[in-house]
Amino acid sequence: MHILDDTVLAGLGLDAFDFIDAVSAALVAHHRNDLIVLPKRMQTIAGAYAMDTQGMWSSRDMALFHNLVGQDSAGYRSAQVLFRSSDSGTLCFIHGSTISSVLPVAVGIVGARRFAKPRSETLALVGAGLQGRLNLEAYAREFPLKAVRIVSRSKAKTVALAALARDMGLEARVCDKAEDTIRDADIVVSSISESFGVKPFLNVAWLKAGAYVSTVDLLRPWYCEPSASQAFMVADDVAQAHELIATGRVPDIVPIGCGLGESLVEGCDVPSGMPVILLQPGCCAGVFGMVAAVLDRAQRSQGELRGAS
Repeated sequence: MHILDDTVLAGLGLDAFDFIDAVSAALVAHHRNDLIVLPKRMQTIAGAYAMDTQGMWSSRDMALFHNLVGQDSAGYRSAQVLFRSSDSGTLCFIHGSTISSVLPVAVGIVGARRFAKPRSETLALVGAGLQGRLNLEAYAREFPLKAVRIVSRSKAKTVALAALARDMGLEARVCDKAEDTIRDADIVVSSISESFGVKPFLNVAWLKAGAYVSTVDLLRPWYCEPSASQAFMVADDVAQAHELIATGRVPDIVPIGCGLGESLVEGCDVPSGMPVILLQPGCCAGVFGMVAAVLDRAQRSQGELRGAS
């Protein structure tokens, strides 16, 4: 059995782009009912929260258990255990924050390849923490970006992220208002870290026609006036998204048009010029794909070490 923490994962040299194909394959398998997952269950107490889910991937003879524990103000840690479903043999145990941190980036890029304009040049980041940095690096690699606009409650983090963008050769602007950040942006990533109790301050009506939005923060900072133009919503797990909306954990502001896995298999008819918003409840299929990719890399690395010796 492979036991891997964040240090070991870093040693394997994996980044978000090493997971994109694996996440796409898992989402497709989920849509085709080859990979069956349960919606996340969540418990909260005194500012702490715990989430767990599980799934089985028939054609790959794998079963996965995934959990995440954290605090509103002190980050989170997650763990994944991967088994063979045929004999319950344990394949790997992963713990740390890498999988849960990189998952929204990988899923966001999967969606962007399907829905964002290939020549997107302007990126708007709402939030300047870890997700802001990881998404900046990923979208700058995937698209011919020229400019990034950033807004955040933390001035220091915003300035630091803008400096990183400039080091990457991008024009970077720190904005005082969210509207100035979002308007006319080709791609928007919202990643407000304090999800509980956030009052909506991002208006769907500010989105550019044809813009692509990845909502790492479960759409909680967003609102849409009844008279405003709508957007087309895509969810990485439609069933889980509806459950979250029904329980009030995700705002019901834009109808869900299709699932991300569905769009990869069957396509999605997005009305011309309508912005596309990717809602990421955090489908276990995406986690499954990442863990399977980690196992593949770990096994190859182990084989290479044996060969060298």
